[in-house]
Amino acid sequence: MNQSTEHELRELFAAKAADAPDEQAVAAAAIRRVHRRRRTLTTAVATTAVIIAAGAYSAYRPATTPQAQPPVTSSAGPVASAPGAELPAGVEPGDALAPGAEQCVKPYSPKTLAEQSFAFDGTVTGIGPARTERGTDPPLDLRSVTFQVHTWFKGGAADTAAVDMTPPTAGAGTDDATSEFVPAYQIGTRLLVSGTPRWGGAPLADPIAWRCGFTRYYSPVTAAEWSTATR
Repeated sequence: MNQSTEHELRELFAAKAADAPDEQAVAAAAIRRVHRRRRTLTTAVATTAVIIAAGAYSAYRPATTPQAQPPVTSSAGPVASAPGAELPAGVEPGDALAPGAEQCVKPYSPKTLAEQSFAFDGTVTGIGPARTERGTDPPLDLRSVTFQVHTWFKGGAADTAAVDMTPPTAGAGTDDATSEFVPAYQIGTRLLVSGTPRWGGAPLADPIAWRCGFTRYYSPVTAAEWSTATR
């Protein structure tokens, strides 16, 4: 082989070597192709899962989407609160408490009611011995009656009041334990009560409830009349 041919062959081999791809470039290109194939495969799998899930929902979803339902309301109306204590036979709300034949200092009327020292709407919560006695001879037959006050018409502001009253059996029947009767009032009875201090002084100093219509069984109508009369 002459020198000219050898020189041409060297130049040819050098050109081929220059055109050959770099090893690192080849490796990088291969890695990129692998990553692209993985991304393509992952996308295809995810798409397939979505299609399968959609198909399953279409196959098993309810016919209609449940709608929010309004609260159930009973046609029977609101439940009534527990009734108060039973009233004596023949007594109606608003009637005078156990009217008797006792003498009255003055007749009951809106005007005379307004002259009372105290007046309130309350429910009996306790009955005990009288508190206003001062050794009178003979002593009056009274009981101290505690009330949960719902409304003060005049004379007070506390949540409770204790006033002396005639016993609950007065005028309601007999004290015979075997007899069947409802006392004039008992724990749970709601009354409209008015009266004066027994010995004078502040409205609730030794308070005593008046009968003769000045203490009555509660009724909304009578309570409204008392509110108007005592303004």
